Amino acid sequence: MLLVPAALVLMPVAAPVAAADAALPPSAREDLVAIFTPKVRALGLRVTRAALVDTANHRDAHGTHLAIYVEPTGDYTAQDYVDGVVDVTRAFLPYVFTRWKGLRSFDVCQEPSPAVDARREPAPETQVFASRAGSRTIDWSTADLATLVARSEAAASTGGTRPVAFSVFLAAHLRDSPAYRATVGTTGGGTPEPPTTSTYG
Repeated sequence: MLLVPAALVLMPVAAPVAAADAALPPSAREDLVAIFTPKVRALGLRVTRAALVDTANHRDAHGTHLAIYVEPTGDYTAQDYVDGVVDVTRAFLPYVFTRWKGLRSFDVCQEPSPAVDARREPAPETQVFASRAGSRTIDWSTADLATLVARSEAAASTGGTRPVAFSVFLAAHLRDSPAYRATVGTTGGGTPEPPTTSTYG
């Protein structure tokens, strides 16, 4: 076995690590919470779970999908959840894709408050998923819920084997709420099935 002096090993290793750090967010939950909690605090939310994951939905320091979960810190109504689909997503997009060039996709879920569902991984109330390309199709400075739902339905209707670039999910009771109907004008819209829940913390 060829032995290489430690000094020679450390120098070339340092550069790729720095490049990877610049291209992707940190993978540790604590680091992600520290970065993103300030972005949602004003909305009455806190980050509960966060992970950089691979294509199999496993936590991976080199994964290219960023998943964020938030929950209310106080009273939170159906109107808050409906409004939050846009407000919460806008806190992250297009920011995450601009900051980390290695990210390929992102999703954020609003979870029920602990008073409603105290499980560690409750079924989400809402989810917005966007690939990098999907995020670019939205003008985040002016987007409203009707726009996001319409874009989600258009992406879902393409069918075939291509991955969906953008999707919006709301729990059935939110799609049936006056808050949703007043904004979107229908009880339909978005994806009808809840997203797959994660197994990471």
